[in-house]
Amino acid sequence: MICLTEAIECFRQMQNEKPEDTGVQDERAQWKLEFRGRCVEKLEKLGDTARDSKKHDEAIEHYSNALSLDPTNVNDIRLKRSNEVIELDPSSYTGYQEKHDALHDMGRHSEAFESFRTMLSKLEQSPDPQIREIRPQYLDATANIQKVVEQTIRHLPRVLIDTATGCLYDKAQQAAAFEELPIYDELRSSMTTRAQLDHARIRKEVKRFYRYVMLSHRWQPNEPTFQMVENTSIYGLPASPANSKIQRFCELVRSLDFGWAWSDTCCVNQLDKGIQQESLVAMFRWYRGSSLTIVHLLGVLSESHEIGYLWRSIWNTRGWTYQEYLASEVVQFYTEDWKPYLGLNTFNHKESPLILSEMERAMKFATQELATLQPGLDMAREKLYLASMRQTTREEDIAYCLFGIFNIALPVIYGEGNQAVSRLLEYILTCSDNVSLLAWTGSSGSHHSYLPADLTVYNQIVPPHVPSPIEAAEMDGMVAALRSSSPDLSVTVALYERLYDLPPLSLVTGRLRLPGIVFPLSDLVPHSDSDPESDLPVYRATSPMLGDVEIKTAANLSGMKGLLLIHPWISSLLDQDFACGVARFDIATRALRLVVRLKQPFGALLLAPLARAQYRRVATDSLIMVRVREETLLTELIDGIRTIDIQ
Repeated sequence: MICLTEAIECFRQMQNEKPEDTGVQDERAQWKLEFRGRCVEKLEKLGDTARDSKKHDEAIEHYSNALSLDPTNVNDIRLKRSNEVIELDPSSYTGYQEKHDALHDMGRHSEAFESFRTMLSKLEQSPDPQIREIRPQYLDATANIQKVVEQTIRHLPRVLIDTATGCLYDKAQQAAAFEELPIYDELRSSMTTRAQLDHARIRKEVKRFYRYVMLSHRWQPNEPTFQMVENTSIYGLPASPANSKIQRFCELVRSLDFGWAWSDTCCVNQLDKGIQQESLVAMFRWYRGSSLTIVHLLGVLSESHEIGYLWRSIWNTRGWTYQEYLASEVVQFYTEDWKPYLGLNTFNHKESPLILSEMERAMKFATQELATLQPGLDMAREKLYLASMRQTTREEDIAYCLFGIFNIALPVIYGEGNQAVSRLLEYILTCSDNVSLLAWTGSSGSHHSYLPADLTVYNQIVPPHVPSPIEAAEMDGMVAALRSSSPDLSVTVALYERLYDLPPLSLVTGRLRLPGIVFPLSDLVPHSDSDPESDLPVYRATSPMLGDVEIKTAANLSGMKGLLLIHPWISSLLDQDFACGVARFDIATRALRLVVRLKQPFGALLLAPLARAQYRRVATDSLIMVRVREETLLTELIDGIRTIDIQ
């Protein structure tokens, strides 16, 4: 036995030596082949004898030595050796452990994991308590992987297109798709102990697999619906412009190495109201979570090499595409015939100066400021301004397409008409008390008089209703002049405290409770001539604190009594004197600064009386710009501070 062991060791050393003489190499290769054969035959016979004598360890050693003589098939050797171990002692876990390791290194991960599971079973069933105690060192990573998959697909669209097959996959099918991948078995096979469990790698592989691409486009006639694609492949749809669009989109996504695609045409079951509601609310989040958004520019051909076609495109006029562009972090623009717009070869066109320039022109909004718009109620006026230039086919969609931008979930009720806009604005007012939403001219909605009929009235980011900021040096001079002319500031401070203590606006059962300074109107008379531009009636009235007032409105005000004007922009006059919640000036100075601002021109809202001390807003077609008269006493302003209920 000793001589055989020494011979094997010498043989292994000889295998590592490479003579320079070619003839010697050939002669030695032939000798090695013959010697290996004799050694293997001898070792196998010794192994068989040991096995028959129940000397398992000795048998395994002989078999292992026989297999190890061919270094080119190490994994085959390990696999054969593990099978011999299993045959010798099927109840032992060690053979299955070695078999798992060999299969894993060979890339046969599915088989490797099955061997690993058998090993766990042997550990659990072992009669030896010490062996059973080994079991907790190991784990089955299946549950960990499935948990990451579930967490990932929770944020994906309900239905996605598999770009390889063109078929729709729901959540269950999306989850099952990962389990069909080689990487799934490779992860399970490689993470067999708690020390090996690599959560970061699992998340990385799962996230990579579930990357998806969204389509942003202008709908065309006869778009493929969910029902048309539900049981077939989009690649099998009959030839048509709309079908070709979704097919070319999916082919493009696949060529970019993404496995999943989404289109609002066929990935949303519009006949299921619950799914429709979910999709409209979640759509902004889906676009934000995508790896890429492909924009298809209908009407823009690849021959259009000059800039300007994007900002003039019909895509840039639609309500839904506004939120899709805003939500998407990575965007690529393609012409109608599916060529990169302007021949751009960068991955993210949203970083191209050419694209940014065109989008600024189209949206009339600076790129830097656009980047600050985040889901929520902040910067509501800016978001409404951007929506005011957009159009939708269905009247309600101009409101519904903003749900994601404002991060709100309201019922989707197609058929409600412009009440959808009223519900949206009412919700924003309720949750944010943003009084600037009342700064509009135009027609009132049918639901509430204080809300507009549509969003086109928000076509100015900074409405002229609100007094303009005053430069610091000018403010200091005006405050100094007031202080010297009014040594007793008690009334000034009282005015400040009354306005500061006003509650924010609120909505109670649909009624707007609006705080502000009220100015009664009298001597209302129609002007002899209508407005030459709008051909609307012009009325003139008088206010003791404001002087003469001119009103242009389609409403019939003849003979109406008890009309009021209200200055509701109080918060903007007060908040400027604070930084991080701390007053920058003493209360007397703050009061004087308020008086300076109150004497600026402002856009007043017109109110008409109703029963039970309530009012309705009278919509006007032009701004009612007024200014507090110099001779108006501060006590008169104090008397005018009220909260008005508006229907």
